[in-house]
Amino acid sequence: MTIKVLIADDHPLFRRGVRDLLEATGEYHCIEAADGREALNEINKGTVHIAVLDLSMPLVDGFEVINQASSVPDSPYFVILTMHDDSRLIERAFDLGASAYLLKEYTEDELLKCLSTIYTDQRYLSHSIANNPRSDQNFHDERFSLLTVSEQRIVKLVGQYKTSREIAEQLGISIRTVQNHRNHITEKLNLRGRHALLHFAVELLKSPLS
Repeated sequence: MTIKVLIADDHPLFRRGVRDLLEATGEYHCIEAADGREALNEINKGTVHIAVLDLSMPLVDGFEVINQASSVPDSPYFVILTMHDDSRLIERAFDLGASAYLLKEYTEDELLKCLSTIYTDQRYLSHSIANNPRSDQNFHDERFSLLTVSEQRIVKLVGQYKTSREIAEQLGISIRTVQNHRNHITEKLNLRGRHALLHFAVELLKSPLS
């Protein structure tokens, strides 16, 4: 089956580059949208399997496209494709229902991996965010033992790319409690940097000692 992909971005040359890359594989058929309103019109037809969305688009931004389109029957998988490397934006995207958050610095192989991953109902986070090595610290599995049982549970869920809202719902606690746990963990382990806790959690889940 050919997978129908919507590419929504206000830069035509960028849309064309993504389209050429995907269609060259023979697995994807692409359509384009120059703004969020056009993207919504295409999604509302119910024939789009994956929607690749820029965050900053005219008329309707990428977040609002997801917000409005999530209620469409058979809504597509949503991929945010952006230049913005910000943990608050990442969490908001996943909270709204995005399946992937990818930076525009991606390689061609990463974009293809991203689309194949989300089509199996898994989340995908840009490699440069999730796996970028920390320059100010070395990872040690034994640091995990410094955490309380509750904190360890939080870390493992963060490593699965769960948002604070999703963690709160899964554990039956408030979002504020989750955020407090996250703050305590970063302070206790001296994790510094925008995505330091995420990096720690992802590396932990890769380790056989976890």
